[in-house]
Amino acid sequence: MSKPKKWTLASLIIIVLAVIAGIGYGVGHKDTAEALQSQQWTLTSQEESNTVNFKKDNTMILGKEPMTENFKYSIKKQGNVEYLKLTHHEDLGSDGKYYFKIKKTDSGYSLTLDKGKTNQPAKNAMYGMTDKNNLVSK
Repeated sequence: MSKPKKWTLASLIIIVLAVIAGIGYGVGHKDTAEALQSQQWTLTSQEESNTVNFKKDNTMILGKEPMTENFKYSIKKQGNVEYLKLTHHEDLGSDGKYYFKIKKTDSGYSLTLDKGKTNQPAKNAMYGMTDKNNLVSK
């Protein structure tokens, strides 16, 4: 074989292996939102624990019936930090907007409140959440 054909064949093999590796990573890898939606969680803090469910429609349900609170959630990455944003609709006044730094742990996720991003209505009504919480899989 001539040199150009060897390089072409080698390049083709490398590209095929890269595609297969990428597909394998995509099949086995879940992003944070998919991981949260895939099971039920217990939210624990120093003060209490509560059941948490993350739905595909970006609703997070905190607590058990008949005592639940609904939040809209989104997960965004800024640099190397991932944030869980929770929005709680208030009938009177401004909606509470919570920003937690979310980090994978051995037992689930740690949630640390970002006080600079979280608005005052959220700080006034924490719904059993604290500055430091853990999401533990059930």
